[in-house]
Amino acid sequence: MHPTILSFLFLFGCSLCLTLVMVPLFSRIAASLGIVDIPNGRKVHTKPIPRIGGVAIFISFYVTLILAAMLFADTGDFPLVNLRRILLVLGSVVAFAVGLADDMHRLTPWQKLVMQLVSAGLAYLGGIRIESIGFYALFQVDLGWLSPLVTLFWVVLVINAFNLIDGLDGLAGGVGLIAAAILAYVCFLHNYERGIEYMVVIAGCLFGFLRYNYHPASIFMGDGGSYFLGYVLGTTSILAAMPNPTTMTILVPMLAVALPVIDVSMAIIRRFIRGQAIFKADNRHFHHMLLSTGLSHRRAVLVLYGITLFISICSLALLKFRDERALFLLFLLGCTFLYGLIRLGYFRGYDAKAVLPWIMEVGDGLGLSRSRRTFFNLQLKIGTADSLDGLFHHLQAAVNYLDISVCALYLTPRYSEDGLAGRESGACAEDQRQQTPLYASVTHRQVQPVWVWHNPQHTMEQLHRRLFRVEMDLYNEKGRNFGALVMLKNQAEAPISLYTLNRIEHLRRSILKALEKINQTTRQVD
Repeated sequence: MHPTILSFLFLFGCSLCLTLVMVPLFSRIAASLGIVDIPNGRKVHTKPIPRIGGVAIFISFYVTLILAAMLFADTGDFPLVNLRRILLVLGSVVAFAVGLADDMHRLTPWQKLVMQLVSAGLAYLGGIRIESIGFYALFQVDLGWLSPLVTLFWVVLVINAFNLIDGLDGLAGGVGLIAAAILAYVCFLHNYERGIEYMVVIAGCLFGFLRYNYHPASIFMGDGGSYFLGYVLGTTSILAAMPNPTTMTILVPMLAVALPVIDVSMAIIRRFIRGQAIFKADNRHFHHMLLSTGLSHRRAVLVLYGITLFISICSLALLKFRDERALFLLFLLGCTFLYGLIRLGYFRGYDAKAVLPWIMEVGDGLGLSRSRRTFFNLQLKIGTADSLDGLFHHLQAAVNYLDISVCALYLTPRYSEDGLAGRESGACAEDQRQQTPLYASVTHRQVQPVWVWHNPQHTMEQLHRRLFRVEMDLYNEKGRNFGALVMLKNQAEAPISLYTLNRIEHLRRSILKALEKINQTTRQVD
């Protein structure tokens, strides 16, 4: 028989009642075994709270589905019907088990991540796959061999999203309940009865759990519950898009879980930029920021409920728009969300003066900037120089590009006496030596450099003021010292750029490469 509205209501009531009965039972078990969440500086509760409420959700969910298989044989979801369902159920068991193990024994972040990937991999083998990404008729991209990677990434992302958002009483459960309702409606539009069944049952579990988890909470769902919840909603958000991918793309059902996903994504980016461990907990999540504004615990949770509901309603509106209006609605939604984060102070400290230089450095390190590519070309010319005259010529171009005021190259007596400098430098080096007394007091060296260059556009009178001085010994990897490179920069004439020190280090390596090559060539001639 096909499920009717009454049958779905029955399943909702069944999962609700089972959860209401089982949560107090596991609360007492957790208290007797000492499986409690201890308060600390990051957490808002003030006394130990049992943390295995997710066990009640997990058991209630599958007991109800087994009951559904008995009552509605045509559409029941008994786990041992076929291999795909077995794999799908195993994925949820792995997600729940690793979370429960962390609740009881504390696993390392990498152990949890590996098992989350195993869980997502089982879901993929069970038929949960993101094979294309598109937006109605506007565009459609076939992922091909990227499909497993994107699917695993999404499922693991949602699992961690609900884990990280579970920071206030009733927050993860309430957001999950709203998301389940939206996903059930999307499944209904596609006549996807199995998806409706999943969401109705998980909604009943969450509704019953909130009876004990809403502020002030007497039990937490723990990592086991949040991992299981994230797995169920993450896989169902993919299932909701699979029946009709040409008109219902993956974006619309995914918006139902947008709030926790955005929160965890921004946490990853924030920790990466700050050089912090990706898995290290902090107090910069959305709920922490709301509490910092002076909102009470309950009001902060209600605000996040409202945001989730608003995003969900917008996702439903996308079902009505199948053209450019949908993109415009998404743009407005993104701008509204960004404005709210700015007003909340989420980006405090991330002003343009702090972030833009970092972005420029990243681009420079990847060789994306034109300045880096230009200097790399000069490095290549220096590194391939086969004579000192050629080295001096390209070195002059490089230091001039860096806007250096004075540059002097010194070679150790060993190489100067053996003819590395004297044999090939010629009149060019001799002319440069005659200028050495002008800079001896600045370079702090009594010996003669083999090459010295002065930027004609910089005045020497103010060189002692605001002086930027770099002196580097030219040691190669074998510990052989070829000499030293001294650079002086008048900051009054030319302020230090963002990349000056990086460029100078690259320059030192290129000079060493050229000197090693010239030295080897000289010895072969001798």
